[in-house]
Amino acid sequence: MYKRIRELPNVLNKYSAQLLAEGAVSQADIDEEIASFDKIMNDAYKKSTAITKMKLTDWLDSPWDHFFECDANKVPILRETPPTGASDSVLKIIAETFSADPPIKVHPGIKRILKGRKKMAEAREADWALGEALAFGSLLMEGYHVRLSGQDVERGTFSHRHHVLHDQDIDGKVYNPLQNLSSSQQKYSVSNSSLSEFGVLGFELGFSQHNPNSLVCWEAQFGDFFNTAQPIIDQFISSGQDKWYRQSNLVMLLPHGMEGMGPEHSSARMERFLQMCNDDEDSKYEGVSSDQQLWDCNWQIMN
Repeated sequence: MYKRIRELPNVLNKYSAQLLAEGAVSQADIDEEIASFDKIMNDAYKKSTAITKMKLTDWLDSPWDHFFECDANKVPILRETPPTGASDSVLKIIAETFSADPPIKVHPGIKRILKGRKKMAEAREADWALGEALAFGSLLMEGYHVRLSGQDVERGTFSHRHHVLHDQDIDGKVYNPLQNLSSSQQKYSVSNSSLSEFGVLGFELGFSQHNPNSLVCWEAQFGDFFNTAQPIIDQFISSGQDKWYRQSNLVMLLPHGMEGMGPEHSSARMERFLQMCNDDEDSKYEGVSSDQQLWDCNWQIMN
């Protein structure tokens, strides 16, 4: 095989001969193009001889580059973290829309949940579901795309979310309150996925790497279900920046608790994630900005 390959004309000569035979170019055109390319390569080589050190940041080719800019000495430029709060008027719109009667016929149990949400909003209180809706909704109204995938995410593992409401009379007719906050909001993508954690989490990771201005969430039906996505977590998420030099805004939600669903569903195996932190017992963060900590850490774990 190698002998046959060596006997073949190289691709450049073969393609040049074809273009000449077709009359598409002249020999002068080909010579000029080759000389131009050779000059580009030679100039780049000469510049490379002046480089004394190289960092992985020099090879960053993602839309995240402006998030982690460096000065002329390749030192990270630290910026103040922008405020993340939302005004009362925005929160009121979200809470009222999220708890309002939908324009479809819903299950009586859903009506009861919506009524409870309305009472909480009027009392300026929030449970897990309402707090999450306020967070998602405020981002959507600011123009940030939010996407949520995983098993049972539309309803929520513990029947707490109910972001997609189903008509009880018309099959397939649904209503998403958070997609109806304002005419200028960004799109909210929420969809149930199959029990294929490896594939789904891998897809969401890839999406997040190319969409720095989106909130990308993957939720396991129960926390322990991340088991079958372990290679994605070990190889590409926990070590993503150091190993592949790729940034990601992926959020993994791993719901768990003593809900009587068995020993595995009661634990998201937090110890595994803690073991994969790039912590250093000799590192001290007194007086260090939050931006510097974000730059240094490989991920954040919250329980």
